[in-house]
Formats: sequence, C-alpha cells, structure tokens
Amino acid sequence: LKRGYVELLLMLLGLEIHFTACCPIDCVCYPSPMTVSCQAHNFASIPEGIPENSERIFLQNNQITLLLRGHFSPSMVTLWIYSNNITFIDPDTFDEFVNLEELDLGDNRYLRALAAETFQGLVKLHALYLYKCGLSSLPSGIFGGLHNLQYLYLQDNHIEFLQDDIFVDLVNLSHLFLHGNKLWSLHQNTFRGLINLDRLLIHQNQLQWVHRRAFHDLRRLTTLFLFNNSLSELQGECLAHLGALEFLRLNGNPWSCDCKSRSLWDWLRRFRGSSSSVICESPEQMHGKDLKVLKAEDYRNCSGSESLHQIKTHTFSTADRGASKDHHPHHSSKEKGKERGVEHSLHSSQPAAPPGSRPGYRKPSKNCTSHKSRNRTSKPVSLGPRKSIHEAQDYVPDYQHKFSFGMMPTVPPKRKGKCTRRTPIRPPSGVQQAAGSSVIRASHLVFIMVLVVIIR
Repeated sequence: LKRGYVELLLMLLGLEIHFTACCPIDCVCYPSPMTVSCQAHNFASIPEGIPENSERIFLQNNQITLLLRGHFSPSMVTLWIYSNNITFIDPDTFDEFVNLEELDLGDNRYLRALAAETFQGLVKLHALYLYKCGLSSLPSGIFGGLHNLQYLYLQDNHIEFLQDDIFVDLVNLSHLFLHGNKLWSLHQNTFRGLINLDRLLIHQNQLQWVHRRAFHDLRRLTTLFLFNNSLSELQGECLAHLGALEFLRLNGNPWSCDCKSRSLWDWLRRFRGSSSSVICESPEQMHGKDLKVLKAEDYRNCSGSESLHQIKTHTFSTADRGASKDHHPHHSSKEKGKERGVEHSLHSSQPAAPPGSRPGYRKPSKNCTSHKSRNRTSKPVSLGPRKSIHEAQDYVPDYQHKFSFGMMPTVPPKRKGKCTRRTPIRPPSGVQQAAGSSVIRASHLVFIMVLVVIIR
C-alpha cells in the first residue's frame, strides 16, 4: 500500500515537472486558459517551445523582428506583441486563426507596410492595435471581413490618405482612432459603412478639406475630435448628419469667419451637445472672435445661400433625431432598426439577418461601451450636467497609448435606460490569475515532496 502511494505521488510530481518543461526558457506559463508570458526578455525572435494549445501569448517589450507562418497556433485568442522591432509580417501568419479576439501590434515603428491579406479570416477579432507602426498607407481590403471588430487603433502613424470604403466591412466598429497622422482630406466615402461608430478621433492631422457628406453614415456618432488641424471652413451640412453627437472639438484650426462660415455658425447655434470654441483667424475684423458667439448681424452682408436653412438637413429636435434613423441614402435597407453599438457575444447564436443585410449583422442593442486602457488606471468621470468645454479649448490630451473617457476634458454622455455592456478590453484571465496560480502550483509541489519524505 505504501508503495502505491509513493508511485501516485511521484506521478503527480512528474506531471508538475512536465508542465514546467513545456514552457519556453525565460518565460512563465499558466494553465486554464493556457497562457505564456515572455515579455521584456530581449528576445530577437519568437521563442521556441510555445505550447500548441496556448490561448494567450504576451511578447511585448522585446526585440522581435519577424512574424512568420507557424510561429503561433490557431488556438490563440490573445496576442500582445507591441513595442518590438517588427519589420515584416508574413501575410499568412494569422491564416485560419478563427479564435483570435485581440491583436496588439502597436509601437513597432519599423513595420511601415502591411499586406492586404494580413488580417483575412480573423472573424472573431474585436480589438486591433496598429498605433505607432510607421504606416504611411493602408492597402484596399486590409480590414475586409472583420465584422466583429469594435476597436481600431491607427493613431500616431504617417497615413496621408484613406481610400474609399476602406472601413466598409466594419459594421460593428465603435471606436476609431486616427489622430496623430498626416491626413489632409476626408472624402464622401471615407467612412462609409461605419453605421455603429461611437467615437471618431481625427485631431492633430493636417486636414484642410472635408467633403460635405464625409460623415453621412455616422448616425450614431457621439464623439468627434477635429481639433489641431488646418481647417479654415467646414460646411454645416457636413455635421447635420450627426444626430447623436454629444461632444465636438473644433479648436486649434485657422477658421475663416466670412460668409462661407454661415452654415457652420447656423449649425453650432442649434447644437445641444458640448463643443469647444471656434476662434476666427480671418478676416481681419473677425480675428480672435469665437464663431459660436457671432450674431446674425455679422452676416448681414451675406446672400444667405450659405445658411443651413437653405440646405435640406436636420435640426436637433428629438423628432428629427428619430426620423433620421429611417433616412439613409446608401444603406436604408441594411441599417433600419439597428441601435448604436452592438452586444459582443462570440459564442452565442446569431439571429438571422434580414434580407439584403451585409455579413456580420447583429441583433440591435444599446451601446454600453466603457473602454478601459491596458493599465486600467483611468477611472470613469462621474456623471453630471453637460457643460461647454469653452474653458478647456487649449487642453491637449495625451493619447500616447489607448483612449479612455478619463482623458476627456468633458463629462461622458449620460446613457438612458438599461443596456448590456460590450465585452471589455482588459488583461486576460490568465494574467489576472497569474499570482494565484503560481502560488498554488508551488504549494502543491512542496506538499508532494513533504509527503514523499514522510512516507519513506
């Protein structure tokens, strides 16, 4: 009997040693779900010995230069490989990775280019980080088929131009970050298809021109940042499609407050949300004035054709906001009945899509997005009465990494009614359980060794 106990204990000890042996050198591994943590070890390439059943892999803050097919297995759910020296990603690296949900390739400054097929087939991907990657352009179709994507980080690159319909398949995207690039124009179909977009950040670019229908699909947009660009004019019709807008920042642009600004002035005086100041740069008699506080008398010499009243558009009454949901020039049959934001449920069965709807259709639900940064240090701002951010016009937030409402100079919009939150972006459970798991496994090993000594 004693011999049987000893054999059992040795077998358990062997399993423990076998699990440890399966982990790459200089890495730490945790089971359930299988997690491999190899960050900050100056690896120049993907370490050998990563278990095939690994779901969460953390390789950030190394010196890795290449990503090739076969480096990872299709069972992977989360990959953090930001802050490396990646210069090339094989287009087949993530081929058939149907379980991948979060992919962080950010802060790889020498990447500079991506093939159109790089993310093809990532049907469950809901967060993609490509910030600070030295990208100057995005190939057509690079985001094709990413119907579940909710967060897309493209900030702090060198992108000068966005092709028409580049985001057309991202029907569930809620956050799009494009700030800190070199964009100089926004065309009519730049944002076509983003019917559930909630926040659009395009500040700190070089924008000089925005097509009057550039935002025509963004009916559910609540936050728009256009500050610190080179805009001298913006037609009121351009913003008239944004019936759900809550926060607007236009400061830091060389606004021309001549007759062409009348439609923007007319729109701003009807806007009920929170907006920054719009300081006039020209003409000379208007220099330094805020466009928002100008009077009708300031436009007495204008013909009136620039007024928003002369353009078929919406005012900001509740009735008009409701009516705007039924009026859509390009996607009326596809978008009718959808609510802003979509519940992210990767394992639940999807409802049948209505005839004519594009792939990726989801059952309507309210938008409860409350995005948190990786370090989770930002806290949501307490809800309160909405106020103007005129006094915060010179505030320039630090968007070095991921955006959170804690960085905003205003209070977040107060949501009405009950709703279901989206899946949060937060450290995977393997990381959250790391300390506990390591302590438990160590205690088991000590306990087994003590029992062996006692029995002997």
